[in-house]
Amino acid sequence: MPKNSHSRSTWPPTTPPSGEERLVLDADCGGADDPALDLSAAARHGTTLFLGGDEGVCIERLSRGDSAWLDHKRLPLDAVLDLDSADEADIEGLAEDDGWLWVLGSHARTRPKIGKGDDDRIDLDAFATLNDTLPRCLLARLPLVPDPDAPGTMLPVSTDGVRRAGMLRQTKRGNRLARMMAESPLLKPFTLIAAKEGGIDLEGVAVAGTRVAIGMRGPVIQTYAVLLELEIVAKPSGRLTIAGPLHKRLLELDGLGIRDLKRDGSDLLILGGPTTGLDGPCAIYRWTDWLGDPARDDKVVRRHRPERIIDLPFGRGNDHPEGLVLLDVDGGGRELMVICDGPATHRIDLTTRSLRCDRFHLPNGTLAREEPA
Repeated sequence: MPKNSHSRSTWPPTTPPSGEERLVLDADCGGADDPALDLSAAARHGTTLFLGGDEGVCIERLSRGDSAWLDHKRLPLDAVLDLDSADEADIEGLAEDDGWLWVLGSHARTRPKIGKGDDDRIDLDAFATLNDTLPRCLLARLPLVPDPDAPGTMLPVSTDGVRRAGMLRQTKRGNRLARMMAESPLLKPFTLIAAKEGGIDLEGVAVAGTRVAIGMRGPVIQTYAVLLELEIVAKPSGRLTIAGPLHKRLLELDGLGIRDLKRDGSDLLILGGPTTGLDGPCAIYRWTDWLGDPARDDKVVRRHRPERIIDLPFGRGNDHPEGLVLLDVDGGGRELMVICDGPATHRIDLTTRSLRCDRFHLPNGTLAREEPA
């Protein structure tokens, strides 16, 4: 049996947390849903924390305080990108690389939410209709600059000298990444299926220069999770373009899909979880020296077996791990903060509008790159 292969009946005990982090999400969101309830992506730049959620086209920003992440501010992406604020970008991935904030939408098709309330009937014609994926076809990067109104905190802007915000151009098909998935013999059948039912569902992005890795929560093909890799370059206008092929890499993650990605030096940390909305095992894996192991072929690929290093607790109907944040520890070392979508009630303090997230000790890997101050 492969090293990381376990049935649910033999899944090992979960790893105990090493501590907690508290996120205070107390900004006036203008009547929007509480951001603490639907967080699905996170990235850190020094003492600034960026969070993404399932609703709207905003990201949340927090600053590191003495005992919590504070100074919550909501940042509309349509202020720096050509986006329609009426649409839902379904942000599922955030990454920081070399002073840029990368933002990934799910690129997913969704089914209308019907059959709720007191009506037990379901209109099958309406149920068969899939929503347009265009608003969720978002892959962008934004330059980060010091916020003059909040010393020590970074702010994504549209322009910083020669650095310009930009994204893959959105088209009738979504964008070029969506088109490349639709043209892939391996992925094409899944582009016609709703997310959480085995269809395309992108979650997690990691960046090293022009090399971009994107996780796929779905599909899991047989038992293999799929990691997309591509080269992305920017035009002088800031617009992003894809150079070269779309590489598909197959990972043995115990039948789990990818929920988030984070670079740790030359390694890649992978948050694995169920492809559907069901409760189930979640774990963190380490792909050692991912940076030195680029895709070599687009037709005949290797099976990769990242090491499972942390077995995460998960809830029943809540507490679904969705986001990872690397943290520095006093005296050296690293820890991971895990952010849950649909957090359990014990994590939420309505009085202070705060959310508690678990920290986990990160077993040693390759030397992590230095974080910006």
